[in-house]
Amino acid sequence: MIEIKSKDSGDVLFSVDADTLMHGDFRSANLTGADLSGVDLRHADFSMANLVGADLSNSQLQFAIFSCAKMSDVNLLGADLSRAVFSSGRASGAADMSHANLRQSVMLGADLDFVNLQGSNFKDADLSYASFKSSDLSSSDLSEADLCDATFINANLSNCNLADSDLCGAHFNNADLSNSNMDRAEFSGEETQLPAILTQAKLENVSMVGANMVGVVLKRSDLTQADMRKANLTDAILNGAMMRNANVEDADFSGVALGTVNMQFANFSKAKNADIPAHKANSIR
Repeated sequence: MIEIKSKDSGDVLFSVDADTLMHGDFRSANLTGADLSGVDLRHADFSMANLVGADLSNSQLQFAIFSCAKMSDVNLLGADLSRAVFSSGRASGAADMSHANLRQSVMLGADLDFVNLQGSNFKDADLSYASFKSSDLSSSDLSEADLCDATFINANLSNCNLADSDLCGAHFNNADLSNSNMDRAEFSGEETQLPAILTQAKLENVSMVGANMVGVVLKRSDLTQADMRKANLTDAILNGAMMRNANVEDADFSGVALGTVNMQFANFSKAKNADIPAHKANSIR
């Protein structure tokens, strides 16, 4: 018999008549504030469970299911959530993980589509190949995180901290990244890695100071008032991008076609290697 206790009071919240919690059935269980830290919970089913404020730090949660679970303020520090499922493919079937602590967690290939992750902490987490389609990560901390090949299509990442993160191969099509900090982020990696794709992304007032954006795809993206000082945009694809009032001082635009870019009031005269079309020369500063 395994007893799951409250991390605060020590009261027994749930009992399992088994010698392991692997493949455990916790569907609809009330595990508010439970202490499940350091536990092997691989393949466990937490669908519709209440895990608000629970401690699952450093737990093994590979392939676990959290569809419709209530998980606000949950502690998943250092937990392995590889291939875990937090969504049933629609908004009504997604978990609520607002203000979750996911620092240094591993979420390789996890399914987080439509999940509410507002204000969560992913600092130094491994989110590679994870899917966050239509999820809400607004005001979250993703600094120094590995987001390689992750999918953020239609996701809300406004006001996020993505400084020093690795975004190689990540997809941000139609994502909202407005007012986010992406300073020194790696949008491009080694020659064998594809650059990030941000087609039609909302990037108003974003900070990309010193970012490595070689070959990045920014087709029809909105970079109004973006701060891109010292960014490396060599061979970037900017077809139809809006860069009105953008700060591109000392940014490198080698090999970038600027013919269809809205450069009005942007300081391209202070950019490096910018081939400015003659008909746009009077619109920049």
